[in-house]
Amino acid sequence: MTMIRDIIDKIKHHGHSQEEQEQRAMAEKVAEEKAAIAAATAAAEKKRQKEASRGPEMHPDLLELYTITDHVLGVGTFATVKEIKLKSTGKSYALKIILKKTLVGKTAMLDTEISVLSKVRHPNCVSLLELFETKDAVYLVTDLAEGGELFDQLLQKGSYTEGDAARLVHEILLGVEYLHKMDIVHRDLKPENLLFMDKSENARLMITDFGLSKVLTSGNDVLMTACGTPGYVAPEVLEQIGHGKPVDIWSIGVIAYTLLCGYTPFWGEDQPSLFESIISGEYEYEEEYWKDVSPLAKSFIDSLLVRPAEKRPTATQALNHPWFRTMLEADMVTPTSPIEDSVNLLPGMRKNFNARSAFKKAVRAVGLLRKMQAASSGSSGSSFGSGEDLRSQNEVVVGGKKVGGRPTSMGLSFHDVVSAALINKKGLDLGSEVEETDDENLDQVNAVLKDLTIKDV
Repeated sequence: MTMIRDIIDKIKHHGHSQEEQEQRAMAEKVAEEKAAIAAATAAAEKKRQKEASRGPEMHPDLLELYTITDHVLGVGTFATVKEIKLKSTGKSYALKIILKKTLVGKTAMLDTEISVLSKVRHPNCVSLLELFETKDAVYLVTDLAEGGELFDQLLQKGSYTEGDAARLVHEILLGVEYLHKMDIVHRDLKPENLLFMDKSENARLMITDFGLSKVLTSGNDVLMTACGTPGYVAPEVLEQIGHGKPVDIWSIGVIAYTLLCGYTPFWGEDQPSLFESIISGEYEYEEEYWKDVSPLAKSFIDSLLVRPAEKRPTATQALNHPWFRTMLEADMVTPTSPIEDSVNLLPGMRKNFNARSAFKKAVRAVGLLRKMQAASSGSSGSSFGSGEDLRSQNEVVVGGKKVGGRPTSMGLSFHDVVSAALINKKGLDLGSEVEETDDENLDQVNAVLKDLTIKDV
């Protein structure tokens, strides 16, 4: 009897063991299939990301002529700019890759830029060399200005005199004179759109970014579209009374002022007050920062920052101002030989450029936090503008209302908001009544923010 039971138990256990083995095998098979699916999905996603990072499929002729490097020179809303090298010579150029899907409703900007760049051939202007187009993108091959932005490079120099500033302004005017003779109005001249050809000591300065430019059908066309960069924009643009070539002359006046002291002549704690300052046309030369600058330089600036626009000189007339004859050698390219009383403007300029930039952002950030606090408590407030580059692609907000495009952000980065928090924590009062020209205020802000190294991403 016992033997029979043992046999029955063995039969039962054998069946269970076989069933368990089959279940384990099935589970392992399912797990293997899931792992294979996950691996395939991951590989497909990796391939998709790689293709996305590589961008759209390049034009075959472009790939045949040029080597596309991984060096990204810039990334914007509509385009990515990469360095490329001509295979036959090894010379570097800039490749602007513009995705067509980002240009919905904005194709006129691209048409304008291509139209202008294709016409321009001048040492002080970036030129279009070749154009390629695929179903997904447009590729513009242009001169490569490897020297970097105007102020970025100036602030790294060891010495910088009024003669150096005169040379730079002279080069800008030469480029603008050429553009105006071609009936092209740039409409967005500012330091960020002025690049050095290379990093040599006396590198040529080049005008770039013709996205807002306009080709006039006749020399005296009146333009009405409000565009440009607050701080450098002419008053007639803000008032929407019509504008033309003189807007570029005004912008050069602002740039010249800034090149000699490190800060712009017009400022407001928000966008409306900045615009009021520009429209008033009132500015001053603070003795502390302008005592070493010649009266001729101030006379030159005054001749450009005048209203109405008809009173401004043409680019050709501005080039004949005695400031250039005094500050530059006969070739009008080289600053006059240094003399004992030549003053290095760079220390004061660097201090003003860095400190005032930090101060203005701090004031705006503190104001932003206060408005956020007011909003959270249920109280209402007016719109808040940064007073910096508030261009929304190709428009600006004028007089508190949107002029085409969408309203821009307030121009405050995470870094700025953290700066405001630090300033509030330190108990500094940066209300609207505070004067940014007060050195004590500048020093206080610098002391608070000197160790702040948050990187905006």
